Amino acid sequence: MSQRAHASRVVEIVGPIVPLLAAALGPRTEVVLHDLTRMPNTIAAIAGSVTGRGIGGPPTDLGLRTFRTEDPQDMVNYRTETAEGLVLKSSSMFFRSQGGKPVACLCLNSDVNDLERAKEVLQSLTAFGEPLPAMRDASPVESFPSTVDELADGLIRAAISDVGVPPHLMKKAHKVAVVRDLEQRGFFAIREAVDVIAQRLDVSRYTIYNYLNELASDQEPQADAG
Repeated sequence: MSQRAHASRVVEIVGPIVPLLAAALGPRTEVVLHDLTRMPNTIAAIAGSVTGRGIGGPPTDLGLRTFRTEDPQDMVNYRTETAEGLVLKSSSMFFRSQGGKPVACLCLNSDVNDLERAKEVLQSLTAFGEPLPAMRDASPVESFPSTVDELADGLIRAAISDVGVPPHLMKKAHKVAVVRDLEQRGFFAIREAVDVIAQRLDVSRYTIYNYLNELASDQEPQADAG
């Protein structure tokens, strides 16, 4: 059975369970089933409105980065935040083909914002003469784009921000750094990604391919001299 056929079988079996799970877990939990063989429009079934996405939508930026790894592992009860500051408790479970390749992923996203605030209130009320806990390190912010274009734009803006130089002032090294960052984020799994980033960096699509080839060459092990 091909990977796409296996993924379709998973969607056929698990898809009808998605709304049942969402109903059982309550209105503050969203259940999403991704078909990883249909990148980047991976959402095959979704119930709940925590992130406002729909069928045919893309994965999150974290999901895209995770899906592109060789052997992604199931993740349970990890904390993340949306760009709007909504605190979520999320879990992701992968379905694999007979060859062990991930072909689908079931994700749960629970809005725990009110619970987080309640926890902070209880912690302050039960403190005995001690100062309030120091501010925790900022949680990772995860974007939940509704369209592939939103996903691509968010990844590009993040990569450019990390470089710290606006595109019109960038030298080649800056642009290569942006492409490296985007490659690591899984950006080039998106359809027409090369054309999109070429336009944003004001270079040709062939220049982007040259940057990617340079990066691939840098990662190849060097042969022993002699």
